Formats: sequence, structure tokens, C-alpha cells
Amino acid sequence: MAKSALYYLTPVLFLIASRVLFSGFVQSAWEYPAVIQKNPSDKQLLLNGRIWRNQYSKATGDQFFLTNTFLKGSVTLNGRRFNNLELQYDITNDELILRTESYPVIIMNKEMVDSFNLTFDRRNYYIINAGNDTSAVLKGYINVLYKGPTALYVKYTKKIQPLAVDGRYDLFYQVHSVYLKKGTEIVPVAGKRKFLSLLEDKKKEIRYFLRINRLSMKLNQKDPATFVPVLRYYDSIRN
Repeated sequence: MAKSALYYLTPVLFLIASRVLFSGFVQSAWEYPAVIQKNPSDKQLLLNGRIWRNQYSKATGDQFFLTNTFLKGSVTLNGRRFNNLELQYDITNDELILRTESYPVIIMNKEMVDSFNLTFDRRNYYIINAGNDTSAVLKGYINVLYKGPTALYVKYTKKIQPLAVDGRYDLFYQVHSVYLKKGTEIVPVAGKRKFLSLLEDKKKEIRYFLRINRLSMKLNQKDPATFVPVLRYYDSIRN
């Protein structure tokens, strides 16, 4: 391989190339979706990232969304969709991690990720990349719970409580923030009361809807998905 070609390889692809050249590593051992196997440029696009290493092996709990196992999902990179991937979403560092059939596991290039989907317990999670504008309300990876004329977003993160376990080990705990988009404005939602106040223009109708469907007591900030039926109804009656 020419030196000029090696120069442009990402760290991950450079490692793969080194194994092929010096240890007889068989390139066909990599198992990718068919579209990647057919097009080497797709492989380079998908593997454009950094090698992942677990920084928290001694902590109690884990840094991942939903589960610490890899989940089936898809990723859209620069407008191109890749399906049937094995993914983990690190919500402590807000990074998406990809595993292939061979080492290494990589952190995907966040500047190239438009969105991704994860499937867990028969439920699909659609997560967009809202960008890194520090002045924006939404930043980084955001779960889209509902999208209509209004939209509901959730930002998940895990924080670390130092030495919380027996004074020896750090402990992960999860928090989330909820946001409602109405028109062009995106507003933080801190609880049921705030959520309903943002729908005041249809207050009478919303109260009736909650009463006949027995939903009022079910609305809960801890489970933002409980807000979704109300938003669907609200959008259906808006002028």
C-alpha cells in the first residue's frame, strides 16, 4: 500500500491495515452489512472514529443507555443509512459506540452522525444529533419521543457519584431533561404542571381529555412518554 494512501486512513483502518500486512489477518473476517461489503468507501465512512476503551471498569453500574449490552440498531452518517449494526449509547460521555465482528470497538465520529435508532424490549428509540452549539437549548444526542406540529425531546445522561459504594467505588446514576417544542420555541419541561401550562391555549379541551381517559394521575416527569398521548391530542385539535 502506498504511503500516501496510509496517511489518510483513520486510526481504526490503520490498525486493520497493519494486521493485514504484518500478521496475515484476513480482511474477509470482518462482518459488515452487505452494503458495506460491496463498497469500501462505505466501510471507511462507518469506521471513521476513535478506538473505544472502557474508562469506568471499577465503577458500580455502567455508563450506557438502557443496557450495558450491545443493541441492534441503525445509524445515518452524512445522510447515508447503515442498518443491522451493534451499538451502545454512552450517555455519560454522549458518544455512540460501534462493535464489529473483529477488534477494535470504536467511538463513532460524532460530527458525521445525523441520527441513530436502537431497539430494546420491542421498543424503538430514535435519537438525533442536535449539534454542539453551546448557545442552543438542545445539544448533542437527543431522544425524539414525539414529533408532530409539536415535539417532545428527552436528553438522557448518567453522572458519577464518587466513592458512593463502600467509600471505595464510584456509582453511576441516571438523570434526564425533557423539552417541548411548540412553534419555533423549545422550552424545558420541569414536571407535569409546567407541561400543561405550555398547552394553555387548549386548557379546557386538555382537561376533558385527561378526565375521560383517566390520564391526569399518569402524567409523570420520570416517564416522559406519558406526555405523548396528550401532545397527540393537542395537535389534533389545534387550528
